[in-house]
Amino acid sequence: MPNGLKLIATDAEELCILSAALEGTITSPGEMSFSRSQRVFTLMGSRFMWEGFSRKPKASNNRSRIRSGFLFMDVLSVKSYGISQDFPKEALELLSVLSFEKENSAAEIRLNFAGGGTVSLDVECVNASLTDTGKAWSTKHKPHHEDPLA
Repeated sequence: MPNGLKLIATDAEELCILSAALEGTITSPGEMSFSRSQRVFTLMGSRFMWEGFSRKPKASNNRSRIRSGFLFMDVLSVKSYGISQDFPKEALELLSVLSFEKENSAAEIRLNFAGGGTVSLDVECVNASLTDTGKAWSTKHKPHHEDPLA
């Protein structure tokens, strides 16, 4: 199985690369946290490893998932819409990560989930990283969906 990724994003273009790598990540509200004092938002999940995926028929050995951490720094506030904190183990599938520029390098970053849920981060600047942890495992299923928000 392929080795894990370690990526950093410091602008909207680089964040698009992280978004592509994170498409189809399975997480839950209990795997997301925000530290206001440290201005850090984290998300852990099971990421589909697109970088190892083969479009060849019957190439199921190239379909893998790996535990991943997604870290945002310089976060000023976090809001969620359509995601209940009452169900911390509810499965959520990440569809996309979008960035909307504001004044003075500030931005709003939206994490869009299947079913219409969104986490919105107001950030001082784009400062994000993705780090895979542990060993990958095989899966039979590839994420398949359309993102109505992208």
